[in-house]
Amino acid sequence: MNNNNEDIDNNNIIKVIVRYGEIGTKARGTRKRFEQTLKENIKNTLKKYNIYSEVDILHTRLLLTINKDNLDKSLELLGKISGIVSYSPILECNLDINEIEKLAIEVFDKEINTETNKTKDIITFAVKTQRVKKKFKMNSMELSAHIGSSIALRYEDSPINLKVDLKNPDILLNIELMDNAMIFTKKIRGIGGIPVGTQGKVLVLLSDGIDSSVASYYIIKRGCNAVFLHMKLSEEGLEKTKKLCGVLNDYDCNSELIVVDYKEELKNIVSNLKKINREKYACVFCKKTMLKIAEKYAKENNCHAIVNGDNLGQVASQTLKNLAVISEGVELPILRPLIGFDKQEIINKAKEIGTYEISISKEIKCFAVPIHPITNADIREIRYIEERLERNAKKEEIKEEVENNE
Repeated sequence: MNNNNEDIDNNNIIKVIVRYGEIGTKARGTRKRFEQTLKENIKNTLKKYNIYSEVDILHTRLLLTINKDNLDKSLELLGKISGIVSYSPILECNLDINEIEKLAIEVFDKEINTETNKTKDIITFAVKTQRVKKKFKMNSMELSAHIGSSIALRYEDSPINLKVDLKNPDILLNIELMDNAMIFTKKIRGIGGIPVGTQGKVLVLLSDGIDSSVASYYIIKRGCNAVFLHMKLSEEGLEKTKKLCGVLNDYDCNSELIVVDYKEELKNIVSNLKKINREKYACVFCKKTMLKIAEKYAKENNCHAIVNGDNLGQVASQTLKNLAVISEGVELPILRPLIGFDKQEIINKAKEIGTYEISISKEIKCFAVPIHPITNADIREIRYIEERLERNAKKEEIKEEVENNE
């Protein structure tokens, strides 16, 4: 139980059963650690919106208790917490056949009278029982048949035309048997994955575009805490990025944003390349510089990898050859969650997670993109260019020193 019991009104509570998937495949010690992390993530995410809760770890489930007034917002937030595969608001009773039957009919009556079902000439239903713990004397099929018969009998003389459909029913009445019987009709899909914080911390290069936000989502879903690093080129881009961080913070409520002013650095890159007639390499050197800066901040913030939104072949800097030369010299692993995605898949996911409309608002184009960017950079040519840039930089230093001494 959490320490905020005084904020839970015991006369106005509702419970939500939370199910995980991949966590259940872990060894016992790892599973317990993941369960505890998921519990804390649920509490912390809800607390961010001043929703106080109790979360209990059950057998392969978690049980969330909240005030009824907070149900809608809590259900929305549970859909953003990695490690959860599904969740259901429930009513519960003792493991007694009469109590189960009474509560099941109460839940069914409420569901059949919803606006959706009222308009139907025929309403189909089914009862599904899962014995998570095998304490109850009846098996799953027996209990489902018993409750189904009781419901059919109740509506036998009713004007409602009720029929059984075990494959695709309008109403699926679920019963899960643990220490108590939990009864529900709604099963909401979660995002899956594993709990945030179980896989360490990563630094994410976050722009104001579509791809990097989606990459952030996928790496968070795989259990990583995110430190976002934004290479600022404009105030408009920064404001968009802050809004994106606000959305992504619901997926990782401990995420943070670091901003580096990159505009002058990029101007210098373009200017120096033009001096040696190599401006077509601007995108490659821009990305190489970004990764070097990212690695510096990653190490300072105890991050174990760098993440970006690269997608193979999408733009000039993301060809296979260019990715190889851009990554050269970076010690930390560079993770690219979107590397094999189609653009439309990325757009669809951005819409789903709530970042798309922010990303496409007031599109800000990079001033440094050359007319004909190189797409097949060679590492030997890159090293040659780097040597020339280094020699030119030293000449400038010597020239400046001489001028200062005169």
